[in-house]
Amino acid sequence: MAQIVLNFSPELMRRIKFWSVKNRQRPELFLRKMIAEHIEDLDDYEIAAKISAEIEAGRMKTYSWEEVKKDLGLED
Repeated sequence: MAQIVLNFSPELMRRIKFWSVKNRQRPELFLRKMIAEHIEDLDDYEIAAKISAEIEAGRMKTYSWEEVKKDLGLED
């Protein structure tokens, strides 16, 4: 596992400690989890932006819930 050394302001370190205690985790584990979740969010955002661009360019179509139900034979 690679290591990175980070220096935080006292205020940010106080907040990290507060939230790590609240989540019953050591600060290192709390930060590792928060960074991983944020990177996943960035990945999801990038995928959503690409799909949105495809829809706006007319290369991808969207379907309403009613169209999906009808196509799958799930109409009431």
